[in-house]
Amino acid sequence: MEDLICLDTDIIIDHLKGKGPGVEIFERIIKKGNPLTTQITRFELLCGAIDNRENKIIEDCLFGFRVLSFDKDSSLIAAGLYRELKKKGQFIGIRDIMIGGIALANNLKLATKNISEFRRIKGLRIIEFS
Repeated sequence: MEDLICLDTDIIIDHLKGKGPGVEIFERIIKKGNPLTTQITRFELLCGAIDNRENKIIEDCLFGFRVLSFDKDSSLIAAGLYRELKKKGQFIGIRDIMIGGIALANNLKLATKNISEFRRIKGLRIIEFS
């Protein structure tokens, strides 16, 4: 069985802008027919929209995606990550912790350009690309 890959916000932003290393991985995932992302990523994308037209572009982009929620399992994992990273002095953004929790809870790889932050999450499998 092939590993499922969750797309992080920065990969989708590259696609929306039509430039950057995320464009290729976005297209590759779409061609496989199993696009995944999180409600946290949807939130981040919509926060960056300046008007309803851009909201629609984002929602159209996510059409057909399985958008994973921050559920009980994800929240328990993310809370553990939060405590562990804080204790080690390696804290990352709370939304990234939540995305990492969702990916771990669902046994997903994460496609992101934000390698330096997500690498701090123990057990998270990250797709690295150039």
